[in-house]
Amino acid sequence: MFRPNTYGRQGAQKKREDNDYFEALAVEFDHYIRRQRKLALSSSPRDSSTLAGRRSESSSSRFPQRLPPMINAIREVIKTLVPTAKWETVDDQFDVDLRMQELEHGICDIAGLFEWTGKLLQGSCSPMRDPSVTAMVDKSQQAVSAQDAHQLVSSIRELFGVLETMKLDVANHQIRYLRLYLLEESIQFEQNQILDRIATGWSISHERHWFEANYAHPEREDRFLMFKERVIDRIVMPTATFPLTLASDHERLKQLQQDFRLCHYHAACGYTFTHTLQRLGWRGPPPPSSYIECMKRIGAIIGAEGPTFDFGAHPDVVLEIVRESFKLCNIAALPDPRTLASTERYFSEALNYQTTFYSEIEGTLWDVLTTLVHLEANAIFHLTPLEILNRYDPTAPGSVTYHQRGGDLSLESISKRAAHIIVLHWRVWAPVLYNQPDPESNEDIITEAEEMAERRLSLGSTQPAVSEARERYAANQNPKSKPSPSPVLTPPSSDDGEGIMDEQAARSRTPSI
Repeated sequence: MFRPNTYGRQGAQKKREDNDYFEALAVEFDHYIRRQRKLALSSSPRDSSTLAGRRSESSSSRFPQRLPPMINAIREVIKTLVPTAKWETVDDQFDVDLRMQELEHGICDIAGLFEWTGKLLQGSCSPMRDPSVTAMVDKSQQAVSAQDAHQLVSSIRELFGVLETMKLDVANHQIRYLRLYLLEESIQFEQNQILDRIATGWSISHERHWFEANYAHPEREDRFLMFKERVIDRIVMPTATFPLTLASDHERLKQLQQDFRLCHYHAACGYTFTHTLQRLGWRGPPPPSSYIECMKRIGAIIGAEGPTFDFGAHPDVVLEIVRESFKLCNIAALPDPRTLASTERYFSEALNYQTTFYSEIEGTLWDVLTTLVHLEANAIFHLTPLEILNRYDPTAPGSVTYHQRGGDLSLESISKRAAHIIVLHWRVWAPVLYNQPDPESNEDIITEAEEMAERRLSLGSTQPAVSEARERYAANQNPKSKPSPSPVLTPPSSDDGEGIMDEQAARSRTPSI
């Protein structure tokens, strides 16, 4: 459903521009109000006419008039919302030249114009909009009685608000009526738009190079599998950029990057929690209730920091892990500096991308995410657009729910959102780009993803090579098969050798992700 866009940077910029415009409009109205007062105090009708003519010539040359374009805009918007039979009456009421002459001579009935407009809109809009229209008319009458320019402009802002909501009501009604047609024709429409841009000189050679990078013989590969791997690679890498072909999904993909990074952070917290418990003499994995409580408290700390959270070994997070560990081990004393320092060192190593431990965590999450994305993408690949919409519609029976803005930090939620983007993007771009033969030789392909390939190789046995990943994916093509279990991670040994329990036992236990 459409709604006014007042969020984010664009929404803030729109609000600033609106405020500047209406502030200038208030100055213009104040000018006409003061002129009306002077005309009312003039000695004779001839003097009033002469004064009005002089004022009109001087004022029009002193500042640009915003009222004529505004009146014209209101007239055109109203004509889109009322039946054609009423267009002539609307043109008469919003005659720009006539209304400006009336303002110049101080005889414009603004209150009457607002009242007539309110009755017209109430006869055409939804009954739920009637209170807004009535409030707008009442405020305009008060403004005219008080000769208050700012209150009058406020009434005009409310009029624009009513018109905008009415336009959105019409658009939403048309979308609901044409929903099936729009869904079926959207892919063809986007492809036509893309082909038009390509015909006017838009080059997508760089996007093809991005797609085929690191494949010696891309023409022999499963093209859809190649695209899934490329998108997953970009989601895993927090600083990776996306090609222009994914510009429409850029914000959603950046959110997936952020959510995967949070998954990695929570996994590092889980390993650190288990490590701290084992140092305190705890045997076995932590109880699920304690683990969940600890993650909730850490999530609250991250949420309090907001977008400025740096994903480092935050002192508050370290303290919360140690506090929950002491509570579980029935230790009444306050956390000692030695335990805090040891926990912080372990946590920092899990978050340092240059360490093997970080690569092991990332490799495990990468493996699980890849398998889940493959399974979800295969599940929706042959569905119609309407079936895909119903699958992810939380109000539809049997739907698969996920949070659009990263409220669910599980890999399953990330995989569903990623698969949704991948399949819809593939349907639009595969016939245009990805399944088209490359006019250039494969030997000339620019492998701009060398950093990604080196990253994969650095993960060792926990992250299979590209060929092994494809073989494993081919073996999992049976939709009844389940994802293979995640490899067991080996936490790094503590540099403090005075742990309560033996290190070998501590290294053999890892928390679930």
